[in-house]
Amino acid sequence: MIIIIIASVSKNGFIGKNNKLMWHLPNDLKRFKTLTIGETIVMGRKTFNSIGKILPNRENIILTKNANFFKKKVKTISSIKEMSFFTYEKIFIIGGEEVYKSTINKADIIELTLVHQRFYGDAKFPIIDKKKWRKIHEFFYNKDENHLYDYSFIRFEKK
Repeated sequence: MIIIIIASVSKNGFIGKNNKLMWHLPNDLKRFKTLTIGETIVMGRKTFNSIGKILPNRENIILTKNANFFKKKVKTISSIKEMSFFTYEKIFIIGGEEVYKSTINKADIIELTLVHQRFYGDAKFPIIDKKKWRKIHEFFYNKDENHLYDYSFIRFEKK
């Protein structure tokens, strides 16, 4: 099984504040949808609550320690260890902070949107260890009328 982390991160490492993204980049949202459509996505309960709905055309798996958590059309797991029993060809880890921290060493690929702006929030992305990860490609985009910040799409693969 291939484990792919997908995240949008500010220049100084933040991914959110009060369970929300701090920027709106339509091309980042399009990329997220393109990469994850038809795939299996794993997220923490807080991330699921912040999205507020099941993401369509994807298998949604929620990681939660709350044994009473139930949502129709959603699978739940109570630990990252349960992912070892998955039979999927690949899964996308979509957040949040604790889920990223617990899976970064298990992941094979990181699909990162780097927002070239400093933000200050309450959730950070783990540091990408350059000894363990190599940058495969990076595409830089200038801000425009629909994107308030410069940003890059970067793919890292485990060495």
